[in-house]
Amino acid sequence: MKKQPKNWLIYSGLAIQIGSIMYIMSELGQWITKKWEINSKLPTLITCFFGIVAILVLINKKGRNF
Repeated sequence: MKKQPKNWLIYSGLAIQIGSIMYIMSELGQWITKKWEINSKLPTLITCFFGIVAILVLINKKGRNF
């Protein structure tokens, strides 16, 4: 019988993934703003929204494993 990893180990890895997704999406939004010379922060807001959706999907997949 294979031993299951501890919950704290799984959720600590999840915290790192959440942080990295939000950082990458925020940087992507800022890059789009600079690339297209847009004066609003709308691209950053939109990419962060997609990051939050990706995080919710990730949490949902991790939650099903328990």
